[in-house]
Amino acid sequence: MELFELQQNFYNVGQALKANKEALANAASDPSEDAIKTIEALNKQGQALQLRYDTLKKEYEDAKAEQTLKNKNKFKNESKELDPKERLIKAEAAWIRKTVRPDNAEFAEKWNEIKEELKDDNTTNGGKLLPIHVSNQLIAEPFATNPLRDMENMSTVTNLIMPRIAYEISDDGFVNDGDASKDATLTGGQVVFGRHQYKVRAGISDTILLGSDVGLVEYVNNALNSGMQEKEIKLATDTSATGELAHMSFYDTTTVNIKKISGTDMFDTIADAVADLDDPFQDKVQVLMSRKDYNKMIRTLANGSRDLYGKQPEEIIGYPVKFSARAVKPIVGVFSYGQWNYDVNGGLYEQYKDYQHGMNYFQYTAWVDHQILLPSAFRIVDVTASK
Repeated sequence: MELFELQQNFYNVGQALKANKEALANAASDPSEDAIKTIEALNKQGQALQLRYDTLKKEYEDAKAEQTLKNKNKFKNESKELDPKERLIKAEAAWIRKTVRPDNAEFAEKWNEIKEELKDDNTTNGGKLLPIHVSNQLIAEPFATNPLRDMENMSTVTNLIMPRIAYEISDDGFVNDGDASKDATLTGGQVVFGRHQYKVRAGISDTILLGSDVGLVEYVNNALNSGMQEKEIKLATDTSATGELAHMSFYDTTTVNIKKISGTDMFDTIADAVADLDDPFQDKVQVLMSRKDYNKMIRTLANGSRDLYGKQPEEIIGYPVKFSARAVKPIVGVFSYGQWNYDVNGGLYEQYKDYQHGMNYFQYTAWVDHQILLPSAFRIVDVTASK
């Protein structure tokens, strides 16, 4: 007998047993002599119904347990047939659904099956999934981008400490006296990454939540990654940051204090800024600037000619260029001396409900720090109008 047939029979007998008990209660309150015969008949009928009810209940529960086991084994077999990327998408989708709708028994059951297969547990809160995607494994194109992700280093190490400079020479009376050595002297030989919290959330409608695994995972990862990258570039180019966040910005003048190179011509001042860097930095220089500044520079250089407009920025400036509207003053330097570090053990994924607008959110609380390891590896290009 199929599970649904057992369930229906179990329900029908349960309803009959309930009706029998109600009839027995009514008969017991009847003072007539005929009520005795009715009570005896109802008692006999009730005993038979109770036996049937108990038997069907056991059969139904056994069949349900067997079906659950079959479904779990079927899921495991299907998962094993998928390639690693598809299995990860399936797992992420289950995790997102159970996080956004923790009261949904079906979502919770599906996550428990996947969690067992991944050998994850409640203590990690899905820590084996999305957090590993912080740097470069997020699915789909982001809505917003942080060009520094292609220029700087990214890490996911808890309590990260790094040396400020890799080596120094001090024998035979010669002492390193370059800008890098001065950085280490002024700020210490080690860089200690801190933990600074911010939250980013992806709004999820029911159509997205109940849609395909691939669509759900792409959308959530896309939204979270977009928010994270937007926050990163804001922190790195904040011109008014104070307190514990100030050191994350290239424009900070309190702790970072990158040297400014001033001039009246953008092209010449960028060239002067690169030339001002120590020799070991010269071969790896990159430029971060706004398209507005770049286009203005091209118009000045072209002087009415259209020849320069078709060339790549690297051909014009002589160094790789990345663009961001937040780079209010061009930054030149070796960007591998800037680093983002996410504490994946401290990351928290949770459900957030906006009751006013009726929207569910999948929210990530991140702990991050951005350190400019060597301010001497950078220069700020400060162009002022000519007099």
